[in-house]
This record gives sequence, C-alpha cells and structure tokens, in this order.
Amino acid sequence: MKDYKRILTSGIEVVTFLLAAFGGFLKKVAPPDQVGASYPVGVMSFLMLIALMIVSTVGRNWPAKVARRRWTIAGSVLFLLGIVACFAYPYMLGNYTYPQESDLKNRHINGSDKFLTSEARQYKLARPGVTPEELDKNFPDGGVWTQAGVERAQSLLLAAYACLVLSLSGAIFCLLETNIRGSTVG
Repeated sequence: MKDYKRILTSGIEVVTFLLAAFGGFLKKVAPPDQVGASYPVGVMSFLMLIALMIVSTVGRNWPAKVARRRWTIAGSVLFLLGIVACFAYPYMLGNYTYPQESDLKNRHINGSDKFLTSEARQYKLARPGVTPEELDKNFPDGGVWTQAGVERAQSLLLAAYACLVLSLSGAIFCLLETNIRGSTVG
C-alpha cells in the first residue's frame, strides 16, 4: 500500500506542478464553464495523472536505448500536436465564446449562427452587424442559442482544451522519461 501512495503522491505532485506552472496558465485558459464549477481543469488533472502513469509504466521493461528512442519520438510527436493545439484552441475559443461586457476574462459560450433560436435569427437578419454580446443582452435567459448549440460548443471547446493540455503534458512526460533514462545509461 505504501508504494501506491508514494507513486500516486509523486504523480499528483507532477500534475499539480504542471497546472500551477507558468502562472497557472492552463487553468486560466480553460473554457468557460457556465455551471460555475471548474470541470475542465478538474478532469484534465485526472487525465494528466493517468497519462503520466501510462508513460511511466509502458517503458519500464524496455532496454534503455530502445526506451530513450521511443520516448523521444513520442515526445516529439506530442510536441508537434501541441503546436497545432496551441493555434487551434485559441481559434476555437474565439469562435465559440465571447466576452461578457467589457471583461475579456469572463467569457460566455457562443453557440454559433447555425444554432440561433428563431427569434435571435430574425433579430440578427434585421441587424447584420450584431455581436453575440449584443444578442445576449437582447435575449436574456438563454434565448439566443439552442441548447444543442451550446452543448456542441462546450464539447468542442473541452475537446480542444483536452488536446492542448494532454499533448503538452504528454510531451513533457515522454521527454522527462527520455532524460531520466539518459542519465542512467552508462
């Protein structure tokens, strides 16, 4: 039982460090959660811990040279995926959210024009330059986008955020394994 606690504690420390590192960047860029809970960050903590456990378990029985090469390749691939995610996520965040009033940090889900309610669609047709924020002011209580549109936007944002966090943390975990193995190869 002590080994489980030690391994789990060590993994949690690494994940906590990564989420807190760089000024808590990963927490700050999480998609808005309209329910008010911190679901995306909480789920990512668990997924990052699982990814770390997989990475540290998979190569345990590989010979050192093989392991270093495989972890380097896996880390490099995840790094490249992370670069793509670094551009895709902000793009999606801009398309599927909008700032609430003048507070750019407080964002709301934007269900996209495809999922406007019929009343909001008519309003937008009459005023082609209307912004999502203006629509929200004129149609309070969720009268702008259909529930399906909001759920789709939330799912896409969560998936993009997961790709960003898991590709970056996975690359770090794999490259850490490479460096750990490099220090033991004699």
